[in-house]
Amino acid sequence: MLRAACFLMILMCVALSAAAQPAELVVQSPAELEPAVAALYAALGGTDTLTFADEAAHIVVTGEPDAAALDTVYFLPDVALALQADSDAARQLMAFAVSPDGQQVLIDLGLLPAVVTVTDQAGFTVDIPQPVRGVVSPYSLVTYMVYVVGAGDRLLAAGFLGARDPQGAAAMERIDPRFPELAASDMNQNNANVEEIARLAPDVIFSSARADWLEPVDQLGIPIVRFEGESIEALKDGVLLTGQILGPDAAHRAQMWVDYYDRVVSEVVAISSQVETPVRVLFTGTQPTRVASGEMYQSAVIAAAGGVSVTSELTGYWNDVNLEQIALWNPDVILVPPYGGASVEAITENAEWQLLDAVRNRAVYRVPKLVAPWDTPTPDSVLGVIWLAELLYPDLFQLDCPAETRYFYNTFYDYAISDEEIAMLCSQP
Repeated sequence: MLRAACFLMILMCVALSAAAQPAELVVQSPAELEPAVAALYAALGGTDTLTFADEAAHIVVTGEPDAAALDTVYFLPDVALALQADSDAARQLMAFAVSPDGQQVLIDLGLLPAVVTVTDQAGFTVDIPQPVRGVVSPYSLVTYMVYVVGAGDRLLAAGFLGARDPQGAAAMERIDPRFPELAASDMNQNNANVEEIARLAPDVIFSSARADWLEPVDQLGIPIVRFEGESIEALKDGVLLTGQILGPDAAHRAQMWVDYYDRVVSEVVAISSQVETPVRVLFTGTQPTRVASGEMYQSAVIAAAGGVSVTSELTGYWNDVNLEQIALWNPDVILVPPYGGASVEAITENAEWQLLDAVRNRAVYRVPKLVAPWDTPTPDSVLGVIWLAELLYPDLFQLDCPAETRYFYNTFYDYAISDEEIAMLCSQP
């Protein structure tokens, strides 16, 4: 009995001794960046012992993360924290390093700039103090860019195209539970409450270059960045501009999205360019006889998917035409947007439209959206290119809309999209 009691005492002492040992966070880093990592961890208030070593590291500081990394964030331009072994302390350090508080630590060390100067898409030079902690984005298209670069938690108020219907609103709230609060001010491209913006005191305002409320808001002295997005290049530049403003990790995610968009479009064009007779497409607006001009992004999506927009010679924004003109175009496919009350039935159930081949062939389709419509100059529109290419040329393309949709929302919105949502988005009539 005595020997057994002594043995139990020894076991208890060993357990207590092990429990008393402080946990360790091991980081592998170039020597010149160890002070920065240590400063970040000190500012975070981490309780584990921070150790720098070349083996058994939880995090590797590197310019070229390998495929074995579980997660990667860029806390400096072209320098990443790559998670090698999962631990709470490691994930906390990585999240802090790319947060505004972490950026401030790096600014104080002289490793990040205190001011970022950009030229916006209206040609204005704008100085933006860093870090950006609060963003107001009345321009709905840019709101989604903020999410895609990983800075949705910095939004204070925003416009949300595609979230005015119950389904879109519910989806947006699943993506970001703060959505009802962010949308409460009812800001959009045509409306911004100056008093509310003053109360929120954001670090930057993201606006359409065409907004007519800019002058009174400009009096607040808050940096305004103007966006213009009616082309593929303007969309890509807008995403990169958003990332540039919001820090190194946001800039990296922006470039990731641009690379993804370029890859998708190049794959589609490589196949669709071989089509001898491209499908002729009409994109209608909120009314069946309101059509997208050739200067609008919708026509760019049609072209990227290998189709030909029958309205490509029209200029400006939405154009109102008559049915006689549409009959002369006689498109093979008609697309209807998922906003503004537009519906497929408004065309297919109208007797006057029955003279069109597209209507008789039941080739009238509603463009998908989860929240951001896939036809608009938002990051989600890369999926619109995939969906439309498969729709126009089902025998040529095997792009796997479901797989790409899952990858896109998981990667760029950090949203675990459901199988039901994917089926709804990618289903072909």
